[in-house]
Amino acid sequence: MREARTEAERQRIRRGIAEDLVTLAYSFNRPWAEFGQCLRHVQRLGFSNLALRVHVACLYVQSLELFPRKAREAWMMLEAAERGVRRLRRDNLLREEHLESIAHAKAVARVPRPAFR
Repeated sequence: MREARTEAERQRIRRGIAEDLVTLAYSFNRPWAEFGQCLRHVQRLGFSNLALRVHVACLYVQSLELFPRKAREAWMMLEAAERGVRRLRRDNLLREEHLESIAHAKAVARVPRPAFR
Protein backbone atom coordinates (compact mmCIF):
# COMPACT_ATOMS: atom_id res chain seq x y z
CA MET A 1 0.00 0.00 0.00
CA ARG A 2 2.87 2.37 0.76
CA GLU A 3 4.15 1.99 -2.79
CA ALA A 4 0.80 2.89 -4.35
CA ARG A 5 1.01 6.37 -5.84
CA THR A 6 -2.67 7.21 -6.06
CA GLU A 7 -5.85 6.53 -4.16
CA ALA A 8 -7.10 4.56 -7.19
CA GLU A 9 -4.11 2.23 -6.90
CA ARG A 10 -4.69 1.77 -3.18
CA GLN A 11 -8.36 1.02 -3.85
CA ARG A 12 -7.41 -1.57 -6.50
CA ILE A 13 -5.04 -3.25 -4.02
CA ARG A 14 -7.71 -3.28 -1.29
CA ARG A 15 -10.19 -4.83 -3.72
CA GLY A 16 -7.76 -7.55 -4.76
CA ILE A 17 -6.95 -8.42 -1.16
CA ALA A 18 -10.63 -8.50 -0.18
CA GLU A 19 -11.48 -10.76 -3.13
CA ASP A 20 -8.65 -13.12 -2.20
CA LEU A 21 -9.85 -13.23 1.41
CA VAL A 22 -13.34 -14.34 0.33
CA THR A 23 -11.77 -17.17 -1.65
CA LEU A 24 -9.64 -18.18 1.32
CA ALA A 25 -12.60 -18.02 3.71
CA TYR A 26 -14.48 -20.35 1.36
CA SER A 27 -11.50 -22.69 0.93
CA PHE A 28 -11.13 -23.14 4.67
CA ASN A 29 -14.89 -23.48 5.39
CA ARG A 30 -14.87 -20.47 7.66
CA PRO A 31 -18.09 -19.69 9.57
CA TRP A 32 -20.36 -16.80 8.62
CA ALA A 33 -18.64 -14.44 11.06
CA GLU A 34 -15.48 -14.60 8.93
CA PHE A 35 -16.85 -15.39 5.47
CA GLY A 36 -19.58 -12.78 5.83
CA GLN A 37 -17.14 -10.11 6.95
CA CYS A 38 -14.94 -10.77 3.89
CA LEU A 39 -17.96 -10.82 1.59
CA ARG A 40 -19.31 -7.52 2.96
CA HIS A 41 -15.92 -5.92 2.57
CA VAL A 42 -15.76 -6.92 -1.12
CA GLN A 43 -19.29 -5.68 -1.67
CA ARG A 44 -18.44 -2.31 -0.11
CA LEU A 45 -15.32 -1.92 -2.24
CA GLY A 46 -16.94 -3.21 -5.43
CA PHE A 47 -15.70 -6.03 -7.60
CA SER A 48 -12.62 -5.62 -9.78
CA ASN A 49 -14.38 -7.15 -12.76
CA LEU A 50 -17.27 -9.35 -13.79
CA ALA A 51 -15.18 -12.53 -13.53
CA LEU A 52 -14.55 -11.90 -9.83
CA ARG A 53 -18.18 -11.01 -9.25
CA VAL A 54 -19.17 -14.36 -10.77
CA HIS A 55 -16.46 -16.16 -8.78
CA VAL A 56 -17.54 -14.71 -5.43
CA ALA A 57 -21.24 -15.32 -6.13
CA CYS A 58 -20.50 -18.94 -7.02
CA LEU A 59 -18.49 -19.42 -3.84
CA TYR A 60 -21.29 -17.89 -1.79
CA VAL A 61 -23.91 -20.26 -3.18
CA GLN A 62 -21.61 -23.26 -2.83
CA SER A 63 -20.89 -22.43 0.82
CA LEU A 64 -24.53 -22.16 1.90
CA GLU A 65 -24.49 -25.48 3.74
CA LEU A 66 -22.46 -23.64 6.41
CA PHE A 67 -25.00 -20.80 6.70
CA PRO A 68 -28.28 -21.80 4.99
CA ARG A 69 -30.13 -18.76 6.36
CA LYS A 70 -28.23 -16.67 3.80
CA ALA A 71 -29.67 -18.64 0.87
CA ARG A 72 -31.92 -15.90 -0.42
CA GLU A 73 -29.14 -13.32 -0.51
CA ALA A 74 -26.62 -15.74 -2.04
CA TRP A 75 -28.94 -16.89 -4.80
CA MET A 76 -29.93 -13.31 -5.58
CA MET A 77 -26.24 -12.42 -5.87
CA LEU A 78 -25.66 -15.34 -8.24
CA GLU A 79 -28.65 -14.35 -10.37
CA ALA A 80 -27.41 -10.76 -10.55
CA ALA A 81 -24.00 -11.99 -11.67
CA GLU A 82 -25.66 -14.21 -14.28
CA ARG A 83 -27.63 -11.24 -15.63
CA GLY A 84 -24.36 -9.36 -15.97
CA VAL A 85 -22.81 -12.25 -17.88
CA ARG A 86 -25.81 -12.58 -20.18
CA ARG A 87 -25.41 -8.91 -21.11
CA LEU A 88 -22.01 -9.72 -22.61
CA ARG A 89 -21.90 -10.14 -26.35
CA ARG A 90 -22.38 -13.72 -27.48
CA ASP A 91 -18.99 -13.68 -29.18
CA ASN A 92 -17.23 -12.69 -25.93
CA LEU A 93 -14.96 -15.62 -25.08
CA LEU A 94 -15.54 -15.28 -21.34
CA ARG A 95 -19.33 -15.36 -21.60
CA GLU A 96 -19.56 -19.13 -21.98
CA GLU A 97 -16.89 -19.74 -19.34
CA HIS A 98 -18.79 -17.63 -16.80
CA LEU A 99 -22.09 -19.32 -17.64
CA GLU A 100 -20.45 -22.72 -17.12
CA SER A 101 -19.15 -21.60 -13.72
CA ILE A 102 -22.61 -20.44 -12.73
CA ALA A 103 -24.20 -23.68 -13.96
CA HIS A 104 -21.66 -25.67 -11.96
CA ALA A 105 -22.37 -23.67 -8.79
CA LYS A 106 -26.08 -24.26 -9.24
CA ALA A 107 -25.54 -27.99 -9.79
CA VAL A 108 -23.37 -28.56 -6.72
CA ALA A 109 -25.17 -26.21 -4.32
CA ARG A 110 -26.44 -28.15 -1.32
CA VAL A 111 -28.95 -25.51 -0.34
CA PRO A 112 -31.62 -25.05 -3.01
CA ARG A 113 -32.70 -21.72 -4.37
CA PRO A 114 -35.59 -20.47 -2.23
CA ALA A 115 -38.77 -19.24 -3.88
CA PHE A 116 -38.62 -15.46 -3.60
CA ARG A 117 -40.72 -14.14 -6.41
